[in-house]
Amino acid sequence: MKNIIAEDHETKHLKLSDVDVLTVYQYIVARDTNKDDRYTPVLVTEPYIEIIYKPSEKLAKEIKERDIRRHLLSFDSDIYIQNAKLSDFETYNDERLNAFNHAEDFINGFSKSTYKKGLYIYGAYGTGKTYLLSAIAHALAEKEINVLFVSMPDASRSIREGFNDRSLEERINELKQADVLMLDDLGGESSSAWFRDEVLLPVLQYRLSASLPVFISSNLSMKDLTNFYAHTKNETDMVKSVRIIQRIKDLTTYVALTESKFED
Repeated sequence: MKNIIAEDHETKHLKLSDVDVLTVYQYIVARDTNKDDRYTPVLVTEPYIEIIYKPSEKLAKEIKERDIRRHLLSFDSDIYIQNAKLSDFETYNDERLNAFNHAEDFINGFSKSTYKKGLYIYGAYGTGKTYLLSAIAHALAEKEINVLFVSMPDASRSIREGFNDRSLEERINELKQADVLMLDDLGGESSSAWFRDEVLLPVLQYRLSASLPVFISSNLSMKDLTNFYAHTKNETDMVKSVRIIQRIKDLTTYVALTESKFED
């Protein structure tokens, strides 16, 4: 065993006591015969000689992705972009740089003990709103912050189904209590006065009162969103819609993603 250790490129420099010879020899055997692509044996020499098994890059990636999934939950759909990274969000104009800076500032400064506003990301289809939300969600999940990502069209259908399986209150509480709530495509749902008054407004009001951040993406400007939730446009509906918009303004900072990459 001593001869094998003395001839091995990795261990020949070691000065070993007789007690450690067997451990180092076992390491060499384990290293040279290892066929497990999940773990790699590593010889540690400080503060004492021991063998540890380090996760392979493949397994480390799987563990990281599993941890992210544990902290990044979706509300009955996986609409978020699973490989989105904030570093890959293109900042080719001032408004996109502004959105990037706001997102980075939130991620770096987030603390459960200190409230920070989320973002209301407004822009046309294809401008990267869902990508930016997904990138923020992943960055927060990597910091072990629980994020609930919600596609509003899917959520409105799911919540209506809650009448049938008696899960309505549970589903609404999920929206209320997540550490960070992401509402993707707000205004894209099939809305009703009931959904506006009994689901969306209570969720937003609860999160405002509890200082829980909300992120929103929408194809609609605040003005268009007011009209969307007003339904009949009578005075009562307009007042209720304005309440929704005011809660959104209290909870979020408005950023726009409207400019095309190819505009002069």
